[in-house]
Amino acid sequence: MDKGNLDEVNYVDFCEEVDSDRMLFGVGRDFNHSFDYFPKTQPRVSNAEIIRNSPQDVEDTLARLRVLCKQQRIRIGEFFRDFDKLRSGFISKSQFRIGLNMAKVQISSQEFELLATEFKAPKAGDHVCWRDFVDRVDEVFTKKNLEKDLNIKVEDVRTQTIYNR
Repeated sequence: MDKGNLDEVNYVDFCEEVDSDRMLFGVGRDFNHSFDYFPKTQPRVSNAEIIRNSPQDVEDTLARLRVLCKQQRIRIGEFFRDFDKLRSGFISKSQFRIGLNMAKVQISSQEFELLATEFKAPKAGDHVCWRDFVDRVDEVFTKKNLEKDLNIKVEDVRTQTIYNR
């Protein structure tokens, strides 16, 4: 009783009496052995590799991308379409790089620069004509406008790469 009346209880004294560290078993800093079972977290190690491909020409890069898109069944145009709000067929180089990353197509900086210069848009600035790029990569699946003209010659597209051999 705190003030001598029978209606009030000193809560701090009550808790100390009920839950004293003498009454509890294995509590406190002396009994903390959790680091023996759960060691401190190790620093995160990234196993990412830097792609250092240096192709001979743009057809070499396109051949590698065709094989990748065919194996993983990627329709690469879906990753660029959202960047082109006006459906003009042109996006910036940074959007082109982001679209390739979203498609999980890993290319080196040399390959990217080759693609950016090959498919450079006639617009002012650093824009890329993504529709021409998609048409050239998707040739591994089908030839564009094949249903409109039956006399189009269908050939096998290049899928063999040289890459400094």
